[in-house]
Amino acid sequence: MLDFIGTDNSIAVQKRLRDRQFEIAQSPNLVNGGRVLHFLEPEITGWDNVREQAEVDKLAGFPVFSRDTIVPQIKKRLGPNWKTPSWNVHLGLEDQVLSACIHVINSVELPDDWQTTIHSQPNEDQVAEIQTLNFESGVAPYPAYYTRSEVVPVITVCIHDNCAKLVATASVADRYHPDSRLGGHVFAGMVSVSDNHRGKGLGKIINAIALVESHKQFGWQVATEQVAADNPASRAMIVACGLDHSEGLVSIAAINSDESFSR
Repeated sequence: MLDFIGTDNSIAVQKRLRDRQFEIAQSPNLVNGGRVLHFLEPEITGWDNVREQAEVDKLAGFPVFSRDTIVPQIKKRLGPNWKTPSWNVHLGLEDQVLSACIHVINSVELPDDWQTTIHSQPNEDQVAEIQTLNFESGVAPYPAYYTRSEVVPVITVCIHDNCAKLVATASVADRYHPDSRLGGHVFAGMVSVSDNHRGKGLGKIINAIALVESHKQFGWQVATEQVAADNPASRAMIVACGLDHSEGLVSIAAINSDESFSR
C-alpha cells in the first residue's frame, strides 16, 4: 500500500491536501481531489489566491467549466506557459442514472463464484490491491488516506474472480461542499479492469454498481464523470450508465511542470 503516489512534487501536493483538509472543508469553492486542489469559483476565491497556491503545487484543477471561458482565464491569470489538458464532462440526474445502472446490473451476469464487495474504509491489503489494479490499468491511484474516506466520503467497489483475484474496481467520492456550485454532485471514476478480463462488460457493471451503491450512501442528485476525448471505450461505459456528454463542459488540470496528469 502506498500512502502517497507519484513524483516528489505529486507526493508533496497530496500531503498538503491532507494537512489542509479542515480549511478546504470549510471553503465551498475548494475541493480536495486527492491528487489536486480544485477551484470551483476562482473569481470568488480570487485569482491571486488561486495563483499563489497553484504556483506552490505547480498544479490546479478546474472541474466542470466551459472550455471557452476557463482556458483563456487560466492562460491570463496563471500564465501562458501553463498546460491545460482537459477531459470531457458527463453528467446524469439521479433518476436517469439509477434507471440505466439497474438495467446494466440486470443485463451483465457475473459468474456465480465471483464476489462483489463495497468498501468505505478498506484495510491496507485491500487498498494495496486497488492501487495495483489502478496502476496496471493506467489509472493514477488515490493516496491511501483518500481511499479510506479520511477526508471525504469515498466508496470503492471491487469484483474478485473465483481465485480471489481483483479483476475490476471503481470509486465514487462525495467531495463537493453542499453549498458549492457542484453541491449535490458526486465524482465517479477510477474504473479499472484487469487486462485479461477486458471486453466483457466489467467496466460498465462495476461503474453501475458504484453509482447505485453510492446513491444509497450519499443520496446524490447528480453524478459526474469525465473522460478523455480519445477514449471511446470509457465514454461508452459512462453513457451506458445514464450520463450524457455535456457539450462544451470540461474539467481542466492546469500544470506548470513536466508532469502529466492521468485519468
